[in-house]
Amino acid sequence: MATEKELIVGIPLYQGCTLVDFAGATQVFARAEGFKVIWLCNDPSVRISEGVTVLPNYSFDYHPDIDILFVPGGGPEGVLAAMENPDLLQFIQNNWATSQWRGSVCTGAFILAAAGVLRNCEATTYWSQIPTLQILAEKLNLEVHDNYYPRFILDEKQCIFTGGGISSALDLALELVIKIKDIPTAEAAQLMIQYQPEPPINAGLPSGAPPEIVAVQMKGGEEYRETLMPAIRKILAGD
Repeated sequence: MATEKELIVGIPLYQGCTLVDFAGATQVFARAEGFKVIWLCNDPSVRISEGVTVLPNYSFDYHPDIDILFVPGGGPEGVLAAMENPDLLQFIQNNWATSQWRGSVCTGAFILAAAGVLRNCEATTYWSQIPTLQILAEKLNLEVHDNYYPRFILDEKQCIFTGGGISSALDLALELVIKIKDIPTAEAAQLMIQYQPEPPINAGLPSGAPPEIVAVQMKGGEEYRETLMPAIRKILAGD
């Protein structure tokens, strides 16, 4: 009897990407029946934004066919460099149309924008960078909402997804398992990783965090935006 093909989840890495963005999604897909995760980069090792090093197992030029393209976010310098990395952008462009589902989590949305593939859809990103994404909204025909911080947005017609910040990768991956497979497959993965968050505090969104902490984080968000502006201006000036 023929065995159903595993669906390949391709996660391109880059220097300065964020751990949970790709590790959280990896954990979900790796425990969901019928999926196989691969990490890709042309560098032999990747130093991520948390200061540790991970090893990709494929390059942008050598890899199996990708069924789900999942682009993580990262620190400001890492995302800026990724937005200007021709090998990474070409990889995304090459696999965008051929993958079943494609998208990003967190500030990976800006890398998709730089690759010219995030267009004509509703989109989100890390909460403090929603104003940055709104700068690109008219140019790319994106619908980006003020003061709305969804864990993820799925465009089922175009099979495009974007996720909120960092930990959103887990919820986004579970939703993709539901859409691509079914609820029982997602439930089995959720149980296996015992993902039932009950945080001891409630500061995961600006609405629940103390105002003084929100103010500090917003200041950091403004600095992040300024770091990305050279690449943002290139997108705005493009065709």
